[in-house]
Amino acid sequence: MSTHTELQASGGVTQALVAALDQIHSAITARMVGPDGKPSGTAVYMHLPVGYPIDPTMYSFPWTPAGGSTSAAVTSDGRFAPATPAAEPAAAATTPAAALAAVPPKPDPQLQHSLQAAAFTSNLVDEMLMVTKNGIAVAWPNRKVSFAYKTALVGMQAEEVPPPSPEIQARIDAAKKTLFTFDADGNMTGYSRKYEIYNKNRKAYEDAVSDFANAFAAATTDPVQGQSWPVTSAKYKGAVDRARADLFAMGGQEVEDAIATTQSIGSSAAASFIAQARTLFDSYQLGLAGAVAVNVPYSYIDPSSWWDRKNKDFGTVEVHVESSRLTSGTAGGSTSFGRSFYDNSSSSTSGSVGYGIGFFGASANASHAKSSAVSGMHTDSASWSSFRDETSNATVDFEWFMATIRRPWMLGDLFHMDGWHIVGKPKGCISDGTVDGQLPPAGTDKLLPMVPKGFVVIRNVKISADNWGAAGDSFQKAVADASSNTSSSSTSFGGSVGYMGLGGSVQHSESESHGVFESSSSSGHGWNFHREGQRGTLEIHGSQIVGWVGEITPLAPKVDAPQSEKPKDTSGGQAAPAAPASTPTPAPAPAPPATPPAAGTPSAPAAPAAAPEQPAAGTPPAAGTQTPATPPA
Repeated sequence: MSTHTELQASGGVTQALVAALDQIHSAITARMVGPDGKPSGTAVYMHLPVGYPIDPTMYSFPWTPAGGSTSAAVTSDGRFAPATPAAEPAAAATTPAAALAAVPPKPDPQLQHSLQAAAFTSNLVDEMLMVTKNGIAVAWPNRKVSFAYKTALVGMQAEEVPPPSPEIQARIDAAKKTLFTFDADGNMTGYSRKYEIYNKNRKAYEDAVSDFANAFAAATTDPVQGQSWPVTSAKYKGAVDRARADLFAMGGQEVEDAIATTQSIGSSAAASFIAQARTLFDSYQLGLAGAVAVNVPYSYIDPSSWWDRKNKDFGTVEVHVESSRLTSGTAGGSTSFGRSFYDNSSSSTSGSVGYGIGFFGASANASHAKSSAVSGMHTDSASWSSFRDETSNATVDFEWFMATIRRPWMLGDLFHMDGWHIVGKPKGCISDGTVDGQLPPAGTDKLLPMVPKGFVVIRNVKISADNWGAAGDSFQKAVADASSNTSSSSTSFGGSVGYMGLGGSVQHSESESHGVFESSSSSGHGWNFHREGQRGTLEIHGSQIVGWVGEITPLAPKVDAPQSEKPKDTSGGQAAPAAPASTPTPAPAPAPPATPPAAGTPSAPAAPAAAPEQPAAGTPPAAGTQTPATPPA
């Protein structure tokens, strides 16, 4: 059965989830517009086949440059609990040394947590994503955005700026003579008399302005002075006016014009940006790795409470979809993102069943918050791989929002500028500015083809449906197994499933099954399933990243490196002839002497250049290299 037919014949949950994906994609693409309101064409949205669960204990309250430590402890759900009052000391120490020994210093848990959260957050958004056409998000193996960006900074070279015209140079020379003195050789020796008077008058003016402000502040705090301030202020105002008049009457305007001329001398804008970008990158390499002597490029996420599934202050979008209101065309439309994602996910997953949005996968955890029975931890009681979606009359409710990635260490303006190149590299080696040009395999040689700009978070998912079929039976078996092994009478069951029920045959690891999807402080369940007759409800607590938005890097650099920076071909384009079979292999040439030969001593002849390496089949020759002619048969 084709994926088109399978989707149209699928259950209510699958159809509702596909419609929900379409809503998310439509809302995101509506934001991907340029200044003219038209689609930007360089923004890419990619969905995750399996969501990434957000553990609030990893990302809550990260350290910031403004200060990361707080006065309260962090609880298991990422929130701060009230600080515990300090215990009264048993007896006062008699000496400072005794007091220090009596209370040994302890690590600050709030600071430790905030530093660790900042490191986790920075590493999360540093993964480089691969550009794909099927809408599925894939990370490049072992590639980081910060490493690629630093590599680009290291190779950037500003182009040479031509000297100023004779007219501009004459204005610069005249301005310098107004400001400075020079000796007979043209070397600067100090300030001119005009510049010295200007500096003196400038300071007098600034002091008068400061005195006026201080006198006003004193008058507002003293009722007596405040009563007479409207009259006495004339004294301070007169001092300000006289100082300003002296400043410009004694050549102040001429000096300021000369200063403006010297400060407006044109230089390379690209060189200035490159220097600024390198300083900025180094400044935000912070010691967030703890005891490991390595720096982490600091990044943060907006909104700052993105990890908190309960916070709605920054605005979230609530989605409600009912399968009974969907038409067959909604699920099978040719332009539907949800259908396209379903098709690509199904065809790209190997296995006996394959991947489908209607398939569930779970690694069960039958523990219950009210039970103390050790036998309740029966983690393998309800494991299964996948099954068909046989649900009907399904409804899906959840919240979602877009989180924005902020990288203060990245100066993206560089990629929009002219006037620089990458040493020894061709035009477009960072990116060619198009989506198609970044696709593998052609895009694998690009240094920074796309920069992740944000991600989509889905949270608090609730799925209800009639006739859950195999899914309901598996969930019910897990509930029965949990009830038979614990003293709990609840029909709720906790475990972990994929986001919005999209798990496929992919299993979450054990570390993701505990504490990540906590519904409250009294429940450690990742998901709950309730069944009333044939209708069942699956609730998936917590937040998950389900997709990423990336921006294609513009064409950069816009020019090739100068020919003088490229490796020279000394072979003349001719391959070295092969040595005859009867010719013995010559002994290797001795190493050159450590010291240069004396004057007049002939140097040893240079070793002949090696033949250039032949390019692989189908590989174009490097720029500036001649392709050797193919010898006749």
